Amino acid sequence: NKSDSCSCLFRPRRLLSSPQVLDHVANRLADVVQEQCSSQAVVGLATSGIAWAALAAARANIPMLYVRKQPEPDVSNDMIEGIPPADRRVVLVDDLLFTGQSKRAALRVLREHGFVVTDIVVIIDRQLQRKSDGPSLQQEFGLELHALIRMTEIVDYMIERGAITPAQLNDLVADYRACERWFPPDFM
Repeated sequence: NKSDSCSCLFRPRRLLSSPQVLDHVANRLADVVQEQCSSQAVVGLATSGIAWAALAAARANIPMLYVRKQPEPDVSNDMIEGIPPADRRVVLVDDLLFTGQSKRAALRVLREHGFVVTDIVVIIDRQLQRKSDGPSLQQEFGLELHALIRMTEIVDYMIERGAITPAQLNDLVADYRACERWFPPDFM
């Protein structure tokens, strides 16, 4: 439910449009995958997660696969495309962690196909995982979550730069307090 944080709109897919940003983020993703994750293959999540996973895999020089959101009967009934690593251990890469619902669906598909996801790497963690949705992704799937930046850091930066008004911050806090969160941001 995207109404969880209606006071704050993110468009992380725009990151793909700037060559300098794309280069920086791709290098950071590859660094995290290589240095902090315990798998030697990445899986992208449709839609822009496929692009980020491909960039991270190319920079890290490791294999890449991707998970479809739904079968494409005219193309393939396979939900997972790519050649799986022998040990079937993978890192899931995506642009944004919102409430975790799309990640949860992809993790279930991967598990059903015999994959073990050891880590999730996202560019932005909105810190919106709701307790009402069940266990956090980390708890339910026994994996590590890595984010290049979290909502706490974004808001701290905005406050420091005067880029968020007190009224906007109050609206954001109200959005976050609407549901009990597994990992609430510091600004709450």
